Amino acid sequence: MGLKFRVCIALLGMCLGAAHAAEDALSASPEELRSRLTAMNASAQCDWFAQGIGKPALLKASDAQLLAILQSLESSALFCPVKRMTEQNPEYEFLMLRRERLKEDDDLPDTPERMLVKYRSEPRTIYARWESGGARAGQEVLYDATKDSKKMLAHVGGLFGVVSMNIPIDGALARAQSRHTVRDLGFAFILAQLESDHEKSRARNLSTRPASVKVTRENGKRYAEVVYDNPSTPPFYAKQTRFLLDLREPMIRLVESRDNKGEVFEHIVFESLDRKKLAANAFDAKNPDYRF
Repeated sequence: MGLKFRVCIALLGMCLGAAHAAEDALSASPEELRSRLTAMNASAQCDWFAQGIGKPALLKASDAQLLAILQSLESSALFCPVKRMTEQNPEYEFLMLRRERLKEDDDLPDTPERMLVKYRSEPRTIYARWESGGARAGQEVLYDATKDSKKMLAHVGGLFGVVSMNIPIDGALARAQSRHTVRDLGFAFILAQLESDHEKSRARNLSTRPASVKVTRENGKRYAEVVYDNPSTPPFYAKQTRFLLDLREPMIRLVESRDNKGEVFEHIVFESLDRKKLAANAFDAKNPDYRF
């Protein structure tokens, strides 16, 4: 038996083992689940949890079983399904609701901006349109790193609602819309920001485990609520960040960030995620569905 064949068999066994372990969750008590998962390293936990997302065993687990699973996982394993989704799906489309304070003394808007976003990771290409209902409805931006990594095509209101212009992604006009640049749209940025905060914690000999993990329900659906507390912002992105992780598919449903006063400065809800290869003209300014 050749070395390559033995390696393939071993890898297959690991994957099947992770899948079987996830399916076996319903038959284990919370204490048994804690014991099994804490005995795994972070990589094994990642495989186990990623295999379980959306599967009947995880979805039908009791609250006590699910809580035991979530509290036993390392941070990297908790977010592993979402990270793998971004790695395995270089293109996807999502709808998001976003509220953010642009300045420290601003109030958090009552009405969120609803955005349709089409995303490609490599090369980084992003189309975003503000949907009806928000103050910026009808605005669009198109970013293509292969054409100009520092500018985007936009019509962002007023005169620019009918005249499209190439503007700096981090210029005054763009910053008047958001504390982020267009490049920050998508799940990869959220994961990178979380990892950046974890690196800061490790550099200060602080734990990277969540301050709290619990099972919560919103609109009749069950989610994993994960909360991280940090010393301060800056240097951390937020003093506190709260996530809702979907258990039916590998995605983040909510990200909420609080400042040093405990006030929310950013609240993002992902309404839907469509993991698919986008149309050939998805990032073409001449797309008849766009208004550039």
